[in-house]
Amino acid sequence: MLIIPAIDIINGKVVRLEKGDFNKPTSYQLDPVEAAKLWEGQGAKLLHIVDLDGAKEGKIKNADTIVKIIKNIKVPCEVGGGIREIKDIDYFLENGAMRVVLGTKVIRDQDFFNDIVKKFGDKIVVSTDFKKSGDQYYITTAGWVKKTGITVDFFIENIKEAKLKTIIVTDISRDGTLQGPNIEKLEQILASIDINVIASGGVSSLEDIKRLKAIKNKNLEGVIVGKALYENKIDLKEAIELC
Repeated sequence: MLIIPAIDIINGKVVRLEKGDFNKPTSYQLDPVEAAKLWEGQGAKLLHIVDLDGAKEGKIKNADTIVKIIKNIKVPCEVGGGIREIKDIDYFLENGAMRVVLGTKVIRDQDFFNDIVKKFGDKIVVSTDFKKSGDQYYITTAGWVKKTGITVDFFIENIKEAKLKTIIVTDISRDGTLQGPNIEKLEQILASIDINVIASGGVSSLEDIKRLKAIKNKNLEGVIVGKALYENKIDLKEAIELC
């Protein structure tokens, strides 16, 4: 299981949001490139980079910063946030990203989703971000701001026919809270689909990493860790050694 450090960017700075709330950002002193080099030096095998301005506004806003990160490290990077067009996918892949992460566009446009999976294959990752309302988990879009009427279960069932290789699943109510991951929902998703799954949201300690590692499912590719790394709740080297 990969431990995947997150680098979320607003206005060229590394931040973490609490429960996806753009009114509750925590900024860190590290420059995004410095952060990438730090995690590379501690043994990261993959970085998760998100243009949060882009995710919210629907168009890429921090492209120069993201490309600068990619060009200054050797660790593979997956990149997301505001990617809505094929030219955006091409841009990041041509500039060295290993793969791109899409959410809003593929959720809103099934034809686009089918087309890009056919065109780019395993270079496409779909971000499945959700919040609970009543007894259901509903997909959110536009940088977690807009709730759809689409349940996670329906969305995942709907993508089974596409030859998608990887999804990221994020319980937004846990993200940036250090309250621990939603293991129950993660296990349900893993049991319902035979593709790689990356867990995200709420990881706060090595105990959380151990709980995730204990899930007996070959498709759990990794876990994205953000706030816990930046606030020294988790030592990346230790986490990697556990996995």
